[in-house]
Amino acid sequence: MAIGKEIGEFSLKTTSTTYAEERGSVQINCEGTATGYGTVLGTLTFRGETGAKLGDLSLRGQGFLEDGETLAATGEGTWEEIGKHQWRTRLIITNSNGEFHASDGHLDLATRTLKGKILEWS
Repeated sequence: MAIGKEIGEFSLKTTSTTYAEERGSVQINCEGTATGYGTVLGTLTFRGETGAKLGDLSLRGQGFLEDGETLAATGEGTWEEIGKHQWRTRLIITNSNGEFHASDGHLDLATRTLKGKILEWS
């Protein structure tokens, strides 16, 4: 499998954050828009020991398409600290229609925004 060309972008705003003791996980709920998916809602779960600079990441979400249909998504990947209050997110995402794509995002913890690119995955 390989990452291909950019096929879209996403722009999300954090709506809530939950901290758990289990493996130092943090759940961030987001909403926003994504190319080809319309309005999207999702939960990102970041895992890593306290003070970690990188770790595992998972996604569960749903897109509300312009034609009235919905599309569920699950994803697995990684996060890493890239600067002061800045994290990079990388995921391989499987959609409920059987399609796959990758995402490469930038989470700004100070502004509570997550923006990035949607990429081909083949």
